[in-house]
Amino acid sequence: MAFVLEKKLKNVMTLGYLMKLDKRVPHSLSHIKKRQNKKIHELMKAAYEIPFYRERFDANGLTPDDFHSSEDLAKFPVTTRADLRLWMQKEYEEHPKMHDRWDVLSTSGSSGVPLKFLQTQRESACVNANWIRVLMFAGYHPFTGKMFSFETSHKHVDAKKGDSWVQKLGILRRRVVPENNCVGEGIRDVINDMNEYAPDLVCFRRNCLVRMALYAKNNGMTIRQPKIYTPVSEMVDDMTRKLLTETFGPGLMDAYGSSETGSCIIQLPGKKLYYICSDTHVVNIYDDEGRLADDGKVIITTLFKKDFPIINYDIGDRATSVTKEGVRYIKSIQGRVNDLVKHESGVESSALFLMKIPNGITGIAQFRFIEDSYHDMRIQLVKDPQNDAHTTEEIEEFFHQKMAELYGEEFRLHFEWMDVIPPDENGKMRCFTCRVS
Repeated sequence: MAFVLEKKLKNVMTLGYLMKLDKRVPHSLSHIKKRQNKKIHELMKAAYEIPFYRERFDANGLTPDDFHSSEDLAKFPVTTRADLRLWMQKEYEEHPKMHDRWDVLSTSGSSGVPLKFLQTQRESACVNANWIRVLMFAGYHPFTGKMFSFETSHKHVDAKKGDSWVQKLGILRRRVVPENNCVGEGIRDVINDMNEYAPDLVCFRRNCLVRMALYAKNNGMTIRQPKIYTPVSEMVDDMTRKLLTETFGPGLMDAYGSSETGSCIIQLPGKKLYYICSDTHVVNIYDDEGRLADDGKVIITTLFKKDFPIINYDIGDRATSVTKEGVRYIKSIQGRVNDLVKHESGVESSALFLMKIPNGITGIAQFRFIEDSYHDMRIQLVKDPQNDAHTTEEIEEFFHQKMAELYGEEFRLHFEWMDVIPPDENGKMRCFTCRVS
């Protein structure tokens, strides 16, 4: 009976947690640091009572009293996706009576293998509250603003039911469209629908926004610019940022996170640095030796998850950062650590170097590298329809030059010029794919 009540009260819990969270980015660095330090110690005390983490404390001769700051977390072992997968599976198998009280969620699998993880109703309410306040950071008002999104952004919304009585009163207004509408000529209907609705906030996947921008450019359509738009589920590179701002305007908010951690790194419109949601997360950067650094692996700790904590989670991305009075800000998010180019010698190298190539020349709207074999690299490209600074031949020659600087004569390049690059099966679009087994 208790779990039924928990589920029914999730919206109430969400509102309760929302009231406790920052609605604006705080300016006092001493306040940010002091509050975060307190929450870190509270989290580690809770984690010490969980067998999975208790083993890690004991194996390293640590206790909760060793943790009072984000810097202290560097003493604790890193948690990998494999660690989480084994722990969650064990919890699920050993506690069958709890199944109805837990949400079993799954990541998209964009890192290679999907991860199923558990979440209590309380944690789920925290995640929802955190996402609402992230939008509020950028100026969106959840009760009076209008949102335009795909079903994947708000799974609890049924697009077929239409407005609820609450929405008809002008509260929590949103229009939800199926994501598979945003293909081919269906994009025209999505753009017209969005222009007619005139939302304050647009919340789509990055590759969907890119397709809309390209369609509008190719067909002479104008997109009504929302106050805020946020590309979800996918990283925004410099080239994509330029295309989106040209089409959708200056209201781009880049929100970074994952299904298992929630959103935690936010770049507000017009800002250069990314703010870390310090009341709900710690984001540290480790170098390849596991030491705190300004440039390296993104390591995330969720401060609000006490039932299934995620501590020192290696999410698989790299970033650069700067620290001011003990408070870390992110300068750039560089992409997956496990995007690796495979070489016949058995050596692997980071694909991050490939990602920088398209930013060195104008006239490209989309790109994707596909390594088909040890010596064949397919490069899919979409020409910016409103930028003729370089011909396709000049762009290809530029790629030949940069690839030769990286790999010599190792790869034969195969160019595919496309009207639009389609997303992967999971709905996302990765900019590098290795098909060498």
